[in-house]
Amino acid sequence: MSRGEERLTMENDGRLRKLIIVGGGSSGWMSAAYLCKALNFSVDITLIESPTIGRIGVGEATIPTIKEELFDFLGIPEEEWMAECKATYKLGIRFQNWKKPASQGGDHYYHNFGEMPLVKGMPLSHVWMYKHQQQGYSLSLDYACYHASALSDAKKSPRYMDGTRALHHAYHFDALLIANYLKEWSIARGLTHITDDVVGTELDEGGNIKSLRGASGRTYEADLYIDCSGFAGLLIEKALGEPKVSFHECLLTDRAVAINIPENPEAEGIRPYTTATAFSSGWTWEIPLYNRSGNGYVYSSAFQTPEDAEREIRAWFGKKAERLDVRHIRFISGRRRRSWVKNCVSIGLSSSFLEPLESTGLYFVYAALYQLVSYFPNKRIDPVLRDKFNERMAYMVDDVRDFIVLHFCTSPRTDTPYWRANQHDLKLPDTLQEILELQRAGVPIRRSYHSNETLYASFEAAFDRFWTNSNFQSIFAGVNYLPKQPMPLLWHRQDILHDAERVFHDIKLKTAQMMARLPSQYEYLTALYARGSEHGEESGPPANGGLELGESGASGPGL
Repeated sequence: MSRGEERLTMENDGRLRKLIIVGGGSSGWMSAAYLCKALNFSVDITLIESPTIGRIGVGEATIPTIKEELFDFLGIPEEEWMAECKATYKLGIRFQNWKKPASQGGDHYYHNFGEMPLVKGMPLSHVWMYKHQQQGYSLSLDYACYHASALSDAKKSPRYMDGTRALHHAYHFDALLIANYLKEWSIARGLTHITDDVVGTELDEGGNIKSLRGASGRTYEADLYIDCSGFAGLLIEKALGEPKVSFHECLLTDRAVAINIPENPEAEGIRPYTTATAFSSGWTWEIPLYNRSGNGYVYSSAFQTPEDAEREIRAWFGKKAERLDVRHIRFISGRRRRSWVKNCVSIGLSSSFLEPLESTGLYFVYAALYQLVSYFPNKRIDPVLRDKFNERMAYMVDDVRDFIVLHFCTSPRTDTPYWRANQHDLKLPDTLQEILELQRAGVPIRRSYHSNETLYASFEAAFDRFWTNSNFQSIFAGVNYLPKQPMPLLWHRQDILHDAERVFHDIKLKTAQMMARLPSQYEYLTALYARGSEHGEESGPPANGGLELGESGASGPGL
């Protein structure tokens, strides 16, 4: 077969050949890297990025699946990216003052990664409830059922000095730096990078995107378009008109004020957790990076002005926040009615946004990419693939929404109008109402089918059952939202109660052993960063000279 005949055969076989990503930032460059690898470098992928419109660069917190499903998938070891992105480890989230305000003494609890043990099929959480309610057991669930809480207090690393992992972990990193790292990785493997402003789109007679028009005068054509243009929604909204489904009736927060604060890790250590502290009209995040912390206050504009919100967060951080710039951000929690419309798939903020309480923003990106690859189409898109993708995306976002709303509606705080509104004025989804009813009845919620040693049996299984009983009970116990009585079965199963004592003892013993052996996070990361500086660029397949084409204009924020 001649080259001309081979080319004609390829053009007529229906395979998708060209793909364009609009927008850079975390979602754009994660999409670029993931799709290059997942499609075996066989599709012509171009990313069009704005040279002028800035990204929302904040400290980013993640969940554990990002290691296996992104970095391990791409074949990038920790020592090769963590130092460049000022990354630190994360063992979970420390929630502060969600039961009572700081003026009344405050409180805290941890939502740790990993599953609590099972005792003869019974979640340890429900044995803890029995001990707490019937025997006056004073140790809180997060310390009784997990190793990570005490180790977080001590600012320990989740890895021993030889690199062996002791605890499930995720990461904190600089969102701008991770985007730049994946940008270099993708271009080195053949992706075409163009800087231009997408100022218009042309649709064909079927309503599909036929081409994009740049401010440079160039026209860009592809078989499939990925919209990573952030809140702007240049393709999914402005070109195709897909509406949003708002969650404003159950999530009141809609503003944020962000501030970056320098840190001294050598003197102060590095916290291996995200901190979420309840404020008067929302909550503030603290994300510790190696050289600074990324912080912000997420609040409701119905209960507080931007000026008062800025004063409240500055007062919280005191002298550290003096003379530092802040950024005010507007947002609406919700999702597209459909994330994939015609030949356009929206990824990241163009598809959905939920206020960041449980650090799921980047999870939405690589989970959507995983599903896109699972239902990847030919040039002529089968509607069944598109519909299934949209069904999965809607379920994912709505399920996370329920879990986030749960934090607010179960908080017993009544000291401000905002917290009273969360108790009395929210319109809770029926799916969340069912979860609350199960909790009041004392029934375990979404029992985990994973082993105690494995966080997720597979990404597909985790997608279907992302939040398990361990997650729900961590939050419920943290704010004392407990059943009126223990699970009735335990009255008849003294054998479970007996065996559970050994499990509680083993957790306490192993925690003490890890406390003695694990290095501090600062100590471990300093050594890891030093090892990373000794590595050159990963060779990786195939380095075939990706293009970098500069044009004037802007394509919209890739957030």
